[in-house]
Amino acid sequence: MNKIAPLYLLPAPLAEADFSLLFPAFNGKIINEIDYYIVEESRTARRFLRAMNIAKPIANLTFFELNEHARGVNLETYLAPCLQGHATALLSEAGTPCVADPGSKVVAIAHRLSIPVIPLIGPNSILLALMASGFNGQSFAFHGYLPVDRQKRETELRFYENLLKKNGQTQIFIETPYRNNHFLESILTTCSPDTRLCVACNLTSPEQVIRAQSISKWRNTKIDLHKKPTIFLLGK
Repeated sequence: MNKIAPLYLLPAPLAEADFSLLFPAFNGKIINEIDYYIVEESRTARRFLRAMNIAKPIANLTFFELNEHARGVNLETYLAPCLQGHATALLSEAGTPCVADPGSKVVAIAHRLSIPVIPLIGPNSILLALMASGFNGQSFAFHGYLPVDRQKRETELRFYENLLKKNGQTQIFIETPYRNNHFLESILTTCSPDTRLCVACNLTSPEQVIRAQSISKWRNTKIDLHKKPTIFLLGK
């Protein structure tokens, strides 16, 4: 009987950067031992593995895609290699698997099947932004994407700002990059002048910008976030 092999949770880069500064050597060792990958897009996964100097021919690897086109797929089949003794990696499209990422469904199944789950070290935009914000790191909440509709979005922003004022909990958001400027405008329109906002943009890239200041100061600050991966944090 084959020994059950682990599911590795493999982070991917947030931006074009020197990978030696982002990933420990152990990640490269694991990559060279794995033949099965669960990914959002095979093309970007192959590009990342090449950049990590994988020794194996890419053509010999098997990729299972986990995206909107995989609806109706029995995800247990993606973990069949683990049950047969072959380690598998869940590879994020950017940053850390399972955080603002669909991979959590696969991890839940792995636990149900008694497959060991091993998270690997790599960049996480949410935690990097929180670290650099100067805001409360003892109590924080990540809310992901707020509604596209402006009125609903600003209603939720008021709700989360009230939570911040009530208990000091840092509130963290992300937006689709091409809507960043609209989201920033909603924050500046909705939130109180003394609330603090941290904008963490292009993290880990040479173009990285991290700035934390009051809403009143942000209203006099010009910044263009269009199509730039950004984390927004409200704090005290």
